[in-house]
Amino acid sequence: MLVRTVRNAVLTAVRDTFPDAADQPVEIEVPRDSAHGDYSTNVALMLAKPMKKPPRVLAEELATQLRTHGEIFEGVEVAGPGFVNVRLAPKFLQESLEALLAAGKDWGKSDAGAGQKIQVEFVSANPTGPLNVVNARAAAFGSTLTRLLHTAGYDAESEFYVNDVGKQIDLLGATFLARYREAQGHGPAVIPEGGYQGEYLLDLARELNPAEIDPLLKGKTEEEAAQIMARLAVDRILRWQETDLRAYGVIYDRWFRQSQLYPDRVQEAYESLKTLGHIENKDGAEWFHSTKFGDDQDRVVIRANKAPTYFLADVAYHADKHARGFQKVVDIWGPDHHGYIARMMAGTQALEYGKDWLEILLVQQVNLLSGGQPVKMSKRRGEFITLRDLLQEVGKDSATFFFLMRRAESHLDFDIDLAKKESDENPVYYVKYAHARISGILRKHREAGGTEGTPEFSLLVEPSELALMKVLLAFPDVIAGAAKDREPHRLTGYLRDVAQAFHLFYHHCRVIGPDQALTSTRLALTHASRIVLANGLGLMNIDAPERM
Repeated sequence: MLVRTVRNAVLTAVRDTFPDAADQPVEIEVPRDSAHGDYSTNVALMLAKPMKKPPRVLAEELATQLRTHGEIFEGVEVAGPGFVNVRLAPKFLQESLEALLAAGKDWGKSDAGAGQKIQVEFVSANPTGPLNVVNARAAAFGSTLTRLLHTAGYDAESEFYVNDVGKQIDLLGATFLARYREAQGHGPAVIPEGGYQGEYLLDLARELNPAEIDPLLKGKTEEEAAQIMARLAVDRILRWQETDLRAYGVIYDRWFRQSQLYPDRVQEAYESLKTLGHIENKDGAEWFHSTKFGDDQDRVVIRANKAPTYFLADVAYHADKHARGFQKVVDIWGPDHHGYIARMMAGTQALEYGKDWLEILLVQQVNLLSGGQPVKMSKRRGEFITLRDLLQEVGKDSATFFFLMRRAESHLDFDIDLAKKESDENPVYYVKYAHARISGILRKHREAGGTEGTPEFSLLVEPSELALMKVLLAFPDVIAGAAKDREPHRLTGYLRDVAQAFHLFYHHCRVIGPDQALTSTRLALTHASRIVLANGLGLMNIDAPERM
């Protein structure tokens, strides 16, 4: 990885120049303006106070030492109050390009995560209806983050938490029972107060075979019948959700049902909190002292009627995650769960898992636009817009790429018209076209009877060639950084940079020409570009086309 190479060189230079500061951590950044170099470090500024010297003086001494690393750096400069900027040497880039080509499909992988066992839970929508566009955004974010973590050397697993217990499931069962009776010709359904209005439940009810269902309901009370229908509805809606997610390219390592926690694990979580001294009985209910851990109020975990709360089940679920050996847990929630963060963090801290064991990220709302105006694409499914509708409208690749173009915590305006365009204006088309264009170049060369030959990487000295190599070689750093900081949006921006750098290279440099050595070398650079584009698109489960 380029950043690791630069950091190690700076660390060595610090140890050699300032032995008393050998333990000083080194930060490496990419300057906003490429005219300032490829990488920059502020280590001299950090050393100024402990070494009691002006940072600019320290920077000059450090720069002198770094200039001895000519195999890595072409230029080393001191800037501003004490920054040290470095520019990578062409020879170093050329040799690194050879490593990229040798790695092939493995290019981008690293050991940055050091095998940390981490779980990513995302979407986890109630099994009460189709997935909507916020779920779709969370699915793109969570699945891509999981792949990034894998590639960056973490032991990552994905999970969907099925909330199949509680009032919402009781209402689902009562609604589904009413819809089943409607489907059997018993008149319009009377939807219970707070029930589910969308006609998708009527669609599901019509799929039921009365010869199988009626015997199940015979002799049952209304409540018992609703419970039976709730189980049937949950199973069918889960299959529906899983089918839609698979069509979207999202496959989980595990689906975990909340009902698995009852009664044993929920009771164990309560007993653990009580043993640790965090439970108090007030007015017949059991309260958890969540204010001890930063929550704004204490929370009931066992109601006066002895029924456990939903929050206690969530604590039990996270206790189960911890028992499975996860060293880190990342929960990805929708924007309506913001108020739940503090109590959940309090629950895991009370169980002594540590402040950093649980990380909660929010995926914000999505506004679908067409012609610059908000659009509704569902006509029969209530007030929501479904994942299935969106996939039918723009396709999985555009949906995924567009959802990942902004930070998850930022609101997103999703331009349907742009997502469907087959032009460079559409960012996913632009990236996929670059891959197809490269494939066409390589195919054309083969079909013309050309041979690849042995590349001479020292021939790659043109500015656009060097610029392209720098972008391609940054891929492992981009993945490691995006995984560590939970920012998959960096990947879409990076792939656009790769596509742009390749197009500029192709515009300025003739790939297939009379000079066989130069042709072979530029074909190798072209192939390296295809590797990076394919690997990057693969991390988002987006197709890398050979032709467009």
